Amino acid sequence: MIQMILFLHIMAGIAALAAAGIAVGSAKGGRLHRGSGNIYTLAMAIVGISALVLALVHPNPFLFAVGVFSLYLVFTGWRAAVVRDGKPRRFDHAGGAVMTLSGLGMLGWGAQGVLMGKGAHPVILLVFGSIGLTLALSDWRDWARGPVAGKVRISRHLSRMLGGTIATITAAAVVNLAFLPDLLVWLGPTALITPLIFWWTARVTRGAIRA
Repeated sequence: MIQMILFLHIMAGIAALAAAGIAVGSAKGGRLHRGSGNIYTLAMAIVGISALVLALVHPNPFLFAVGVFSLYLVFTGWRAAVVRDGKPRRFDHAGGAVMTLSGLGMLGWGAQGVLMGKGAHPVILLVFGSIGLTLALSDWRDWARGPVAGKVRISRHLSRMLGGTIATITAAAVVNLAFLPDLLVWLGPTALITPLIFWWTARVTRGAIRA
């Protein structure tokens, strides 16, 4: 059973990377973009859920926390695409609550690990925990100001989906580039792709990309 879940996890990851490439390269809002985006979301859901199952079967709190973080990115990116009125539902608040609690846990666990000198993993937890907690809190801040619609909604959709893609690339790097230092493998994709997210967000804000 575990081997089947692992196989499903790997195949879904490959499908997610392929779909992400198509979605990024296709016209935004077009049929190909929407179709590949739906495939990407489904594949990433399978990747995230299977990762959580594997982390529970072979207890690994570190990978479980990173799995929650990755799922939140894709979940909020998908919700930004489908909730066009920009008004959060209970589903969205529940996701934010899970990420907030997970982010706080990752920060606390990471800080403890750094103080105890446990290597690279605590630093990775601090980075991902900080990002996840910041995103969850910023979501609630934006909802309190009113519906998240228009360019802001599209910007959130693109940035969160690209964030999920970073998580997928990172997972592939961890498996295939184990000979490199942990910090480089785990945080390298984030450092490389995050500038692209800021650039794309700026384009959306200026109206260069439409829904």
